[in-house]
Amino acid sequence: MVAIIKNAQKILQNAEKHIHDRISLPFGIDASVKQVILTLGVTGTITYAVSNYIVYRLYLHPLAKIPGPPVDWIPFLGNMRTIIREEAGVPHKKWTKKYGGMVLYHGPWNIPRLLISDTDVLKDVLMAQHYDFTKTPEGARLLGRILGHGLLVSEGEVHRRQRKMLNPAFSLQAIRDLTPILFVPPVQLCEKWMDEVKTKQTTDDEAVEIIVSHGLSLATLDEIGLAGFGQEFNAVRYDGTDKVSKLGWAYQTIFDPKGPSITGMLGLFIPMLRNLPTQRNRELKTALKVLDRESREVVQRGIERAGIKSEASENHLLALMIRLSNDESGQGFTAEELRNQCLTFLAAGHETTAVSLSWSLWLLAQHQDIQDALRAEVTPLFDKVNMEHQVFHDDPFEVGFDGANIPSFEAINKLHLLENICRETSRLIPVVPLTSRVTAKDVILKGQVIPKNTYIALSPIVNHHNKELWGEDAEEFRPGRWDEEAAAKAGPYDYLPFLAGGRQCIGYRFALIELKIILAILITKFHFFEKPEFVLKKRQMLTLRPSPNMTLLVKPARSP
Repeated sequence: MVAIIKNAQKILQNAEKHIHDRISLPFGIDASVKQVILTLGVTGTITYAVSNYIVYRLYLHPLAKIPGPPVDWIPFLGNMRTIIREEAGVPHKKWTKKYGGMVLYHGPWNIPRLLISDTDVLKDVLMAQHYDFTKTPEGARLLGRILGHGLLVSEGEVHRRQRKMLNPAFSLQAIRDLTPILFVPPVQLCEKWMDEVKTKQTTDDEAVEIIVSHGLSLATLDEIGLAGFGQEFNAVRYDGTDKVSKLGWAYQTIFDPKGPSITGMLGLFIPMLRNLPTQRNRELKTALKVLDRESREVVQRGIERAGIKSEASENHLLALMIRLSNDESGQGFTAEELRNQCLTFLAAGHETTAVSLSWSLWLLAQHQDIQDALRAEVTPLFDKVNMEHQVFHDDPFEVGFDGANIPSFEAINKLHLLENICRETSRLIPVVPLTSRVTAKDVILKGQVIPKNTYIALSPIVNHHNKELWGEDAEEFRPGRWDEEAAAKAGPYDYLPFLAGGRQCIGYRFALIELKIILAILITKFHFFEKPEFVLKKRQMLTLRPSPNMTLLVKPARSP
């Protein structure tokens, strides 16, 4: 070993002696050895970059013949400048209209990406071959930090096993049984907003400014706490006090809809920049630590509660998962899996509904005639709810709902206009307008071989705004379209607010009834108007959030 080291030292010493020697090159060029080496190194790097990132990815890649938009004039940027500058889904709609149901575009470093909106191909991706299309590594890493490594992130056999175990918690009967508890947070939110309105009003008929997305996020978090975990988070009740919900604060911080920073955009190209100790990254780190600690406490409280109460006495999600964990078959959830599932349903279970409600109220504020018609439909049923009942002010699990006059699951689902408005909001502004997959192996789609590790973009908003199906007013809010022939023709891959197939959102029934209950209660009690000169953008993070936070003018609704 010593001899080898000495020989290496001699070689380096000889190299140093000759590094500045002059040599003659063709065409009378005289240069030092050092200059030649540096020139060759730079030339080699440029040649590699041009051949791999430009020539191969743009012209020689197996997907290069699929039609799509030309890349931007800025080298290695692909089509990202267009995607970043426009609202989520807008470029994808333009490309689909021009190039068809399978479009090739390019991401950072000109990485080829395949945009799919063809319904037959979507069926293959989401149903027939769905385990051949997995979360992208970047997507799985981001989702795992916030949502845990639960059902939403798991793949293959692990996903199949988890979904099979969780299906009973989201059955139609299970959701029907949970309906009463879903009334508690929106009633508490009504009381909170009513106090805020009366405090700000200078006249009885004045509409005052309320940041509705803030309260909606807290209310839906409380919903998942009660219905999902059998626990009171009190995010609405203690908002603005020294008892503020830590979970509520953490999620508000994580989902802050501020615009993308320069560091964040550069992180698309240089991943290490995502870990710089910027103020935003420090805030995220703190919030994620809170999530980790609080989610463990939620699981622990659930385990302790299960040890006190009869197993059959509670039918919420966490109780079911704990019962499965105690299953002697050995197929249940471990403690860490419980925590990951809790993180998944905590975040996904409240964020999506809160965002959808924000857009619903915004659209109704723009269409006062539809808002009035909805109020006329829902008030006779929802105005009967006894909001003075003790269940809305004490522990609902102890008090019970006798005498609270809670509408039944069936009665709520018979409200036709409410159903149409929820559908139309989800069609016009899908909460997740764009999601990505990557091929786990070589696959064939529509006769085209798609290589392993190809990025696949699925954009529900493209299908939802397809004018060939929905008509020329496809980008307008018109709930009445759901009574027309076009809507009747829409298949599961034309309208997919919860995706479709094997990866369809397991909690879609829960989300729909939750959305209807909260929207109906708020419309019964309040009148919503647009705030003049309030300009917002649709900004996709995990969901398509309003930026800045949705702010509306609100006043109490007049009794019929």
